[in-house]
Amino acid sequence: MSNVVHFASRASGVAATGKSGLVPGGLAPLLTAFAHHRRRPGDAFWLKENAELLGILSALGRRLPDLALAAYQPFHEGAAAQIALYPQYYRMILGVVTALEDLGYPGDLGPRLAQWILREGWPDSEVNDLQRAEVRFLLARNGVTWAPEGLDARLMAFISRPETFALPNPRAAYDLLHVVFYLSHYGRQPLHLPQAAIDSLVTLGSLAHLEQNGDLLAEVCLALRFVAAPLPPLWLHHLRREAAASRVEARACEDSSDAYHNYLVNQWLLGTMGEFVFGVPATSGPMSFHVPRPVISPLREFTQALMQPGFRRMAEWPDLRVACAPHVSPQALAVADAGAEGSPGFARFIRGFARLSHPAAPGPQRVQA
Repeated sequence: MSNVVHFASRASGVAATGKSGLVPGGLAPLLTAFAHHRRRPGDAFWLKENAELLGILSALGRRLPDLALAAYQPFHEGAAAQIALYPQYYRMILGVVTALEDLGYPGDLGPRLAQWILREGWPDSEVNDLQRAEVRFLLARNGVTWAPEGLDARLMAFISRPETFALPNPRAAYDLLHVVFYLSHYGRQPLHLPQAAIDSLVTLGSLAHLEQNGDLLAEVCLALRFVAAPLPPLWLHHLRREAAASRVEARACEDSSDAYHNYLVNQWLLGTMGEFVFGVPATSGPMSFHVPRPVISPLREFTQALMQPGFRRMAEWPDLRVACAPHVSPQALAVADAGAEGSPGFARFIRGFARLSHPAAPGPQRVQA
């Protein structure tokens, strides 16, 4: 399944700036950094990072010039051999190929890989519904239909339980957001959710704001945009401030554990609103991404306050605030106050977070001799 690509020169060299504010020719340094200077080309971490970057650019509706796409020619030419040798990574490999061809890379390797994946039965190897939803999305992007029975009903049941997302649970948060991403094709097609699912998103957003987690908050705002729900000004202000403070430096990140993902999703959100994004140094070398980390974690402070000996859980936020105030910093209290004022559904979130509506867990049973 080889697909040798010979890039054709284009008359203009740079595509026109689109409504997202991106200047495609200026993305060549960013793509080169991800393709060649962060991870070992083709390994699982490389696939993850490049699938994220290219998928975001594709979701923004870009088509890139040859200069920007050329960094991926070795991968694209070897993708068929790689997926045959490492089929356990078929979702990531297909994701990168699909995004590349969405962005303008010539060829039809994506549809051919999708047909091979279905023929070999790899979708049947998935162990959970989120992975099945991702496979269905990727196959559909390549014109291949796969319809596991009852999938949508199970996904809707999962995302329509807001109390699940009032507790710090990265796995549940990731699954909620990616269900919305896959069902909406990353904002490409309308998605109408039941009110309970919208409540789940705003509950998770309230938690992300209390945690001051801009990475998670940006993804919540993206999901809200994909279902045509309004963005709270408080959350958007936090993300704009974080974007203004972020830095992209023309130097290597030694362990690749920088804030690249925060940077990507924040820029993605702003790009959906027509703003200029992905400004990076004009370099052909490595890049590192830095986003200021919050000095405090209000979420952690309030969690610890709830665990104080003899702490009595109050019925609603105003009383709970009074009870927690002696145990948290003024900065944490200020963030919570801002959330109570500007995060939709904050009262519902705080009831779930503090387990205000649940009885205390039973203590150990005493056994009589």
